[in-house]
Amino acid sequence: MPSDDSLPQQNLLAAVDLGSNSFHMVIAEEVGGDLRLLDRLREGVRLAEGLRPDGGLRSEVADRAIDCLQRFGQRLRSVPRERIRVIGTNTLRMLRDADDFLARIETALGVPAEIVAGREEARLIYLGVAHSLAVAPEERRLVVDIGGGSTEIIAGRGFSPGIRESLHFGCVRSTQEYFPDEKISRDAFAALQRRVRLALEPVLGEYRRFGWDQAVGSSGTIKAIARILQENGRGPRITAVGLRWLQEELLSLGSFRALSRLAGLKGDRVPVFPGGLAILSAVFDSLQLQEMRFSEGALREGAIYDLLGRIHHEDSRELSVRGLQERFHSQRERNAEVLEWAARILAATARDWELADLHQRWLRWAILTHDIGLDIAHSGFHKHGEYIWRNGDIAGFSQREQNLIATLVRLQRKKLPSGVQLQSFGIAAEDLPALQKLAIILRLAILLQRGAGELVTKPEVMVMGKTLQLQFADDWQRQAPLLRAELEQERDQLAPEFQLLF
Repeated sequence: MPSDDSLPQQNLLAAVDLGSNSFHMVIAEEVGGDLRLLDRLREGVRLAEGLRPDGGLRSEVADRAIDCLQRFGQRLRSVPRERIRVIGTNTLRMLRDADDFLARIETALGVPAEIVAGREEARLIYLGVAHSLAVAPEERRLVVDIGGGSTEIIAGRGFSPGIRESLHFGCVRSTQEYFPDEKISRDAFAALQRRVRLALEPVLGEYRRFGWDQAVGSSGTIKAIARILQENGRGPRITAVGLRWLQEELLSLGSFRALSRLAGLKGDRVPVFPGGLAILSAVFDSLQLQEMRFSEGALREGAIYDLLGRIHHEDSRELSVRGLQERFHSQRERNAEVLEWAARILAATARDWELADLHQRWLRWAILTHDIGLDIAHSGFHKHGEYIWRNGDIAGFSQREQNLIATLVRLQRKKLPSGVQLQSFGIAAEDLPALQKLAIILRLAILLQRGAGELVTKPEVMVMGKTLQLQFADDWQRQAPLLRAELEQERDQLAPEFQLLF
């Protein structure tokens, strides 16, 4: 029998940030609805360094990352599995065929990783920063996070992010690209800064109109810059003047090897520091910043607070679904009726079809938004709805969740694809069986809501393997002749993958 010390502690939560430069883990204790941080762990993995031009990951970097996560995994054993979030960011977004590497991550940590889009990453960063600082409800804040593979810039008010941008460069990749020979030149600095300014130019007006009362930085790069300026007598905060001084210091040193003489710069930060400094300097110039403070709060803290909201039924995903319904004029009353039909079918099928709570949440979100494509056009509306889900910045959802719900919305009509065909939608092999079954429940729930409302006796549902039977009262065809025709059509569209009897 395991000792009590090895059992999960039900009041703990954890988040792991699989960043492009460093992996971070935080463990917190829930105390009276609030959080108290217990542990912070960080290891410099430099995942982005291993990304090959073909989109693969060099084996030595992948092994380095898994070694780190195995150490993290030992600490996570004390945390209940359902109270852990593992977030993958830019490098995992860029990784081609990431499934094998994600499987290794899950084995090391004991929980699956979710890859989030750039703007979702920005939302979580802002949430982490806001919770780490004293926040007034109306206070406006500009948050900058320079990661290994991307840079997030967020303007928000209180705990709510407003403008979110994710720029496709960070300290690891930019240092590799602009300082490949480990020489630090003025031309390289200028070229990288020009790239940052060009990327920011289209959105500068939006940020300036929003405005901010203070600027906050939240990444390892910004922490390193703040420490260097302080240890060199340049003040407790990052300033435009201090950044210009620091850039000249790097130029005078001239090489990565000489950076060891710069007071306050740790050795593991040297290989990524020139690119990070150039990016922050360009952000200061573009947004005309004069001062920035540093916050320890970042994506991992934001992920924990977001997870706490889910646990206490304040799920940001529910807010996003309601937002989609409002924006695209979804017929909520009708969709609530579709949900009722789906619940009847789930009650009969969930056990035999091995549909867990997770699967049922996917189905619920798909049902609530299955008609949003109608706001674009009736013709092909299921494809329009799929496009919105697959390509939108939908707060709270991982890329996997968005892809799954998008596919469900697509599958509400027409011929049911085979499992092999579904793989072309980007669905992982382990999700295929459940997804097909959820699609059938969605389709039948829509059909029955539309056609079975007049029936005095509602049909019973039975399932055996891939055969699903609807049992009606004797006179159902007289009461609902159109339903019979629609069920016949549906039977043909589900075959040969599934058999529908009625």
